Amino acid sequence: MASVPPQVMLIDDDRSVLEMVEEALKSHGMVVHPFNDGRRALGLLEQADGPAFDLVVSDINMDGMDGFDVIHRVKGIRPHLPVVLMTAESSVDYAIRAMRMGAANFFMKPVPLREMVKSVFHLVETHREFRLAQEGLKGLIEERRHFFFRSDELDIPGLMRHLVERLVPMGFATDQNIDVVAMAYHEALVNALEHGNLELDSDLKADLFSDEDPYDALRKERLADPAYADRAIEVETHLSDEVYEVLITDGGPGFHAHQLVSPEDAAHQARHCGRGLPLIQLVMDEVLFNDKGNQIRMALKRKS
Repeated sequence: MASVPPQVMLIDDDRSVLEMVEEALKSHGMVVHPFNDGRRALGLLEQADGPAFDLVVSDINMDGMDGFDVIHRVKGIRPHLPVVLMTAESSVDYAIRAMRMGAANFFMKPVPLREMVKSVFHLVETHREFRLAQEGLKGLIEERRHFFFRSDELDIPGLMRHLVERLVPMGFATDQNIDVVAMAYHEALVNALEHGNLELDSDLKADLFSDEDPYDALRKERLADPAYADRAIEVETHLSDEVYEVLITDGGPGFHAHQLVSPEDAAHQARHCGRGLPLIQLVMDEVLFNDKGNQIRMALKRKS
């Protein structure tokens, strides 16, 4: 959890959804500013003496100013501010358009509240750390890094800082899309740890207000079991003039990468769980897997 409570702007013209998501975020210590009208919300965002927002969560399907209008305006006012979108429309076009406009994450309704809370905390922490780490990198022309962790040692937020801090200064991302690129790396690391090394099934995940979360319980059990905890995760990065590559290799049994669905597969994108790889494919310029299926290579080409 962030040491300073996240300030979240929440926009949805459905009162029941607004109250439900507000309750979920507040129950985890966040300061939530709810609005049922996008124009009123953005009016507050434009005020110089307004709250120091860390994140905006907005529904897409609203009367008047919809969620796409919201993200366009937010990025015009504060390019660094992450935006998370929600929708009841099971449309892959929405997901693709949201990511291309710079949405940091995208949730289908009914909103998986437990996953949303985790995503918000992750985005806030990554966003804050990234802004602190950007200075002094413009003279860098080439770099290689190699990280090695056991399953029970992997610090995903800490590693994320190393993966994203060079992207904007070196021209591989922009202020408008850095959050969605960071989300792609986060999904790849979570996949390597939880689905690779720990061999967890996404179908075990429960909602935020469930009495038990079998997914989290099994995750903790396996992190305490040497058979899973001792497995390695290696992360290698190579930055050059034209390409930024990240290779993530886990110690799990792998999977049949040739069976992956296209990121344009609407049915797959609409699932709350198991959508990490399609999102990675949408964001990265190139995504490759080894034959075993336990290594992913992600490449970004210089944009400027």
